[in-house]
Amino acid sequence: MSDALRRIHLVRHGESIWNAGRRVQGNHGEVPLSELGRAQAALLGERLRGMEFSRVFCSSTERAVETARIALGGDRPIEYMDDLREISFGSWEGLLVSEVQEMYPGKMELWFRSPSKVTIEGAEPFGKFHERASRTVNGLIESTEGDILIVSHGGVICAWLTHILGMSPEDIWSFSLPNTSLTTVIIDFRPRLRLLGDVSHLDGKTLGFDGMPAPER
Repeated sequence: MSDALRRIHLVRHGESIWNAGRRVQGNHGEVPLSELGRAQAALLGERLRGMEFSRVFCSSTERAVETARIALGGDRPIEYMDDLREISFGSWEGLLVSEVQEMYPGKMELWFRSPSKVTIEGAEPFGKFHERASRTVNGLIESTEGDILIVSHGGVICAWLTHILGMSPEDIWSFSLPNTSLTTVIIDFRPRLRLLGDVSHLDGKTLGFDGMPAPER
């Protein structure tokens, strides 16, 4: 019976040059993959090669687009969507994590614990982002058939997971999603988490940061 169930596959983009440099990137669209990120995407492609998707959707940011194109090798059509982009961090974007900590003491730590309590100049409000991410992924599922692949960002994937699992939006950073990790949800009597943040296609040389760039300790 389970073989007939739909599978929703979600991939976080490969490591970008800003991930590698520990810069906050958010919705910034023109940040390419690092050399490591391109290697991660190629290994992801080997894993995806034997999988079938009725549709492929991708965030319109450069790092996500590059990940999808390398992984799929031009063999499958890709549909790009602005609504799959990461949350905008406004004035934080482009800053080093250490610079944010110095300029806004305590704010980054609070962001990881209670994101709705943090206001960032020029940023997308957390509540609106969570609603956008949940609505967008739900809409893709409702408007398609068969298994689909979504290449997006850690925040988008985590927001949707808290939504389908009945968790508080405040718990968004409870999941660990390394670059090019694969998360799979089965659509059954309710969405069921089958695979979370899996990077078995990577090795010791290509496994990058574990999730978002947490504050240095």
